[in-house]
Amino acid sequence: MAINHYEGMFILDSGRFGASPEAAASEVTGIIEKVGGTVSAHRPWQDSKLAYPINGHRKGLYYLAFFTAESTAVNEISGIVKLNDNVLRHLVLSHDKGLYDQMVEMVGGEAFRAVDPDAASEKPAKAEGEKPADG
Repeated sequence: MAINHYEGMFILDSGRFGASPEAAASEVTGIIEKVGGTVSAHRPWQDSKLAYPINGHRKGLYYLAFFTAESTAVNEISGIVKLNDNVLRHLVLSHDKGLYDQMVEMVGGEAFRAVDPDAASEKPAKAEGEKPADG
């Protein structure tokens, strides 16, 4: 069977992730490896309020994983995730190899950094000789 390239987004219980980030990360990678997949890159994406409560949870951690596996693995992942209390929701997308390689490179490289909200609110430095905005 052919090996496909996948991107998986898992919404995890943020309380459990906060208590043990390594265990939550190994749980996601363990699910993928259990179905015969190979994880190329993974990392937490965002911890935020959910649009609507899921099983009583109002907050969740979005966890991103890029992996290769056979096409039958996607259905197996869905079955395993349904039995897992830590994973609230998941979505698996298939990509072509070119896009997959670029996305894995971004996750592993400097192009993929968490944005510092304080740095985004800072005003850019004024050029020499520029008049103040007040006039």
